[in-house]
Amino acid sequence: MRKLKILLTAICGELLKLYYKVGLGSISYGINREEERKEKVTVSLTSYGRRVVGVLPYTIISLLRQTYKPDRIVLWLDEEHWNDNNLPDSLKRLKAYGLAIKYCKDTKSYKKLVPALEAYPDDLIITCDDDIFYRKNMVERLISEYRKDPTCIYTHRAHRVLFTNDGALRPYNDWEMEISGVDGCDVFPTGGGGCLYKRSLLYKDICREDLFMRLAPKADDVWFYFMEVMQETKCVVLPHSGYVYILLDVFYQYFNKEASLSATNCKESQNDVQIRNVMKYYNLIDSDLIE
Repeated sequence: MRKLKILLTAICGELLKLYYKVGLGSISYGINREEERKEKVTVSLTSYGRRVVGVLPYTIISLLRQTYKPDRIVLWLDEEHWNDNNLPDSLKRLKAYGLAIKYCKDTKSYKKLVPALEAYPDDLIITCDDDIFYRKNMVERLISEYRKDPTCIYTHRAHRVLFTNDGALRPYNDWEMEISGVDGCDVFPTGGGGCLYKRSLLYKDICREDLFMRLAPKADDVWFYFMEVMQETKCVVLPHSGYVYILLDVFYQYFNKEASLSATNCKESQNDVQIRNVMKYYNLIDSDLIE
């Protein structure tokens, strides 16, 4: 059953890419060019390697089709490997619709959030992955919830941190995965489905490369979570009902599992190592994560 689901998901992603590749799809929205907002909304993402050419453009198209138009869509690329001269034409064409491409130091997956927080400290930053075709209401859902309570971080995908009966933190792989419609300090956002941050809701060390590349170099979600904990910010994971997105790179990731950072972290328990690294540095104990 699981393999059938993977196959169907992969087929949907490939058909969608074909739909836009042959020119059947149209870009309907672009970015916000009309409304002057008190809080600007920046959608931020990064990419690398083969995905930049074969997958990323379709993700960007989905972000340009949002019902609530962001003020910016910013793609952060490694400055050592990418420049205006070697960008694929499929990305260059999207700049006319509002895509901004910036080059920065390669801090791996941290590039999807940290450079945006530094460049736009007063904006609402929505992070996205580079291998997902997002539903049109992704940004709108996050903004709508934020307006109800601007003291929280909002995400479409999260896990729940779990503890043993005596209050000890359980290993990452034992947490409750893919929770829906809850909030709290034990909600661990995993970013992929779209996650809304604001710099003031995160601890002052959020952009300290010297710390996150030493303590959690392969687990940006771990670092971002503990920056919420240190700031005493709660996270809200939106209900899954009514929200669907399409994965665009399933075939490759299924047959090349070693290429997946999340799979490596889970299989080798690297998430647990990096969690303990951060907790030790900030003198946090397990009970500090219990609401």
